[in-house]
Amino acid sequence: MSLLDPYIPLLFYLAVWAVIYALAVLLKADKHGIIAKPYYIMLKTIVFNSWIEKIGSRFRRGWLAFFDIGAAMGIGLLAFVIYGFINNAVGLFRHSSSAGPTLLIIPLPGLTIGWDIFPYILLAIAVLLIPHEVAHGIASVLDKVPLKSSGVFMAIFLPGGFVEIDEENLAKRKARTKLRVFAAGSFTNVATWALVLLLLVALFQSSPTGVLVTGFTNGSPAQAQGMPQWSIITQVNNNTTPDVQHLGAYLASLAPGAVVTVHLSNPSQTLTVTTGKSETNATRAILGVQTANYVPLRYQFLPVTSTYQLLTAFSWMQLILLGVALVNMLPLFPFDGDRYLDTLLGVLGLKNTKNVRTVASVISLGLLGSNIILSYILFGTIFPR
Repeated sequence: MSLLDPYIPLLFYLAVWAVIYALAVLLKADKHGIIAKPYYIMLKTIVFNSWIEKIGSRFRRGWLAFFDIGAAMGIGLLAFVIYGFINNAVGLFRHSSSAGPTLLIIPLPGLTIGWDIFPYILLAIAVLLIPHEVAHGIASVLDKVPLKSSGVFMAIFLPGGFVEIDEENLAKRKARTKLRVFAAGSFTNVATWALVLLLLVALFQSSPTGVLVTGFTNGSPAQAQGMPQWSIITQVNNNTTPDVQHLGAYLASLAPGAVVTVHLSNPSQTLTVTTGKSETNATRAILGVQTANYVPLRYQFLPVTSTYQLLTAFSWMQLILLGVALVNMLPLFPFDGDRYLDTLLGVLGLKNTKNVRTVASVISLGLLGSNIILSYILFGTIFPR
C-alpha cells in the first residue's frame, strides 16, 4: 500500500473541483450570477428574495411570534453557552469525567474525517446553514428591512446558503427588530434540532439490539469465514451482544486464536470464527470487523443499511445543529451573539458599547480556544479517517 493511497480520493475530489472552476471561468458563468473563485463557487441572485418575502408575508403572525420567542430566548442561549464553555473548560482542566470534547469540525475528507462520514456532515451543514440564513431573511422582511441578494454556495467542502440584508436600513430599526434578526438563525437551528430529536424518538427504538458490521479490517478473520457486511452480531458464544461495548468487553476476555461461535441476523446464520490479534495489543482477540450500534426502527419499513444511514444522518444533524447554534450566540465578533449583545446593551441604556463588546469578544475567544485546545490534548483526533 502506497503512502499516497489514503489521499487519492481527496486528490481526485480536488481535481474535479479544479475542472468545475475552470469551466465556470471559461464559460463566463458570472454573466448568470455565478461567482467562481478557486476556493468557492456562489450563485448570487435576487430570485430567492421574492420567495423569502412570500413565505414571510403568508404566515406573518406565526413568524412574528416565532421570532419574538427567539429574540427572548437569545438571552438564555447567550448565558447558557458562556456557562457551558466555562464549566467544560474547568472540567477539562481538572480531567473531570463529566467534561467532554469540544467538537471543531473542519471537514477535510481523508485528513480530518473519513470519506464514509463526509456525506453525512455535508447534509448536516446544509440543514444547518440554509434554514439559518433563510430565517435571518424572513425575520428581516417581516419589518420591511430590504434584502439585497441571496443565494447558495459551495466552498470546496462546505455547502451553504446566504441572505444579504440591507445593514444600513437594519441599523435604523427598533431594538425589537434587530433582536429578532440577530437571534433568528440560532433559534431556528435549535428548533430544527428539536424537530430532529422528535423524529429520532418517534422513528427509532430507545436502545440498540445488536452490533452492525459496517466493514472489515485487513486480513479480517470474520470476513474470511464469510461474515456478510451489514449483518448484525447478536451473540458470541451465547453471550448477548446488544451493543459495541458488550462485544468489545467479551472479546477482551479472550486470547487471540480463540474459536468463537457468532450468531448473526440479516441474514440469520451462525459462523465459527478463529479470532485474530489486535495490531495495537497483541494479547487482545479481535474479529476484524468495523462496527456500529444497530438501533432498529420502531416500524421496520427500511432495510438495515438504510436504517443505519438514516440514524447516522440524524445523529450528525443533532450534533452540528445544536453545537453551532450555541457557538453562534457567543458574544464574539463576527458571530450573531456579538450583534445581539450590542443591541441588548443599547436597550439597557448603554450608548458606547464598543469596550464591553471588545471585552466580551476576548473572553469568548479565550473560552472557545481553551475548550478546543484542552479537548485536543485530552482526546486527540476523535473523527475516524
